[in-house]
Amino acid sequence: MKRGLTFVAGMLMGAALFGGGTAYAAGLMAEPSSQTFFVDGKQVYLQAYAIGGNNYVKLRDVGQAVNFNVTYDGATNSVQIATGEPYSEDTPAPVVTPTTTPAPEPSSYTISTDHWSREDFSQQANPAVFTPVYDRALYNAIRQTLVDGNSAAPAYTMVSKENYGEVKRLLGRMDGYFWYSHYVPQNFTNYYEYLDYFAVSAEMSEDYQPALEFIRSTVEQANGMASDREKVKYLNDYLCSLMSYDRKAIAGVSRVFTQHSGEIAGACGDYAHNFKFLCGAAGIPCITISTASHSWNLVYADGQWLHVDVAANDLYRQDYILLTRTVSDRTDTAPAATEFLKELLVPGSTK
Repeated sequence: MKRGLTFVAGMLMGAALFGGGTAYAAGLMAEPSSQTFFVDGKQVYLQAYAIGGNNYVKLRDVGQAVNFNVTYDGATNSVQIATGEPYSEDTPAPVVTPTTTPAPEPSSYTISTDHWSREDFSQQANPAVFTPVYDRALYNAIRQTLVDGNSAAPAYTMVSKENYGEVKRLLGRMDGYFWYSHYVPQNFTNYYEYLDYFAVSAEMSEDYQPALEFIRSTVEQANGMASDREKVKYLNDYLCSLMSYDRKAIAGVSRVFTQHSGEIAGACGDYAHNFKFLCGAAGIPCITISTASHSWNLVYADGQWLHVDVAANDLYRQDYILLTRTVSDRTDTAPAATEFLKELLVPGSTK
């Protein structure tokens, strides 16, 4: 017997649970959240948004992570949750725009060779990082996006349904200065030829522009320093001056990098995400790394990948983990993805 729950699809659900990018609902601004999520002790990537101090995620992403089905009934304008059915992507989620004016329908187009990576970047990378999931085709598509920067033209590759979640988690660890989108566009006229196609694009959120202006002088000061190590330490100390550690708090980019009194409380994931934003603005390659209960950063400084834990440095009021080569008491939950990411940001850096 099928058990299900039904929700009426309103504006908040459309904007916060099914939307992409920055969302607005009832006058509230949503920005990408840096919180980490776990299911049965295993970290999963959910594209989350912080709205008014709370985390919101796409209902379909939760269904995929927990394995229950989510469908939309257009006749009743309702979303149905079937806990007794496995997750399926066959039924598309509704696209709800937060404005009263209907969005124009996207024009149809055909995928061509121009939409794939234009160069075999994988030849520059350490071949040891490639796996059946993190393969050369995926490397080339994401690397093309990195080379293009803030581009309206995404790069495409093929990702099977079995590997889709792993690839989403990989891209989530890159988010910071740019917001890395991953999606399957619906307006291809030859979609049937690419049943497992996967699009990757880099986007600078308009809501990050005030934050970039706020940190401009700090980034200029950092870039005037002689070595990457000096830059990283300066940015670490700067972020510590803006934040205080609270594992239950949420502090995104737009909240931290703006005029405010006192320190903004945030969890370890917030420190790691905001530090990625600072490093991205300063041109320092940076990713997040996580255990089952903690997140911090890896930065590429003066020719090597080094650990930086801004949250711990702030909490203990010392350089606890700052530019260290190894961290002995922590186990990376996704070491293969970490090595792949290093090579994506700095080809040849793990050889």
